[in-house]
Amino acid sequence: MSLTIKRFALVLLVLSFMFAGCTRYANEDELKVLKDTKAASKKAQTKLATVKQERRSLENTLADKEKDLTAAKAELDAVLSRVNK
Repeated sequence: MSLTIKRFALVLLVLSFMFAGCTRYANEDELKVLKDTKAASKKAQTKLATVKQERRSLENTLADKEKDLTAAKAELDAVLSRVNK
């Protein structure tokens, strides 16, 4: 390719970027989407924290119930051993 064609292609490329509407700043729609996304993210994080807290509470309750079950089984075994004597 000749030098003038290369220059013409370069100028055309630069002009296409200038007239394409490129800007450094987000437009109103993009800002709204960003704001909505941030709000949804915040809500999801809050929900996650709530669910994690509920899970910890349920795990503690389960551990307590398992202790009660173990104690009840031990008591049942003790009663059965006394009955079988």
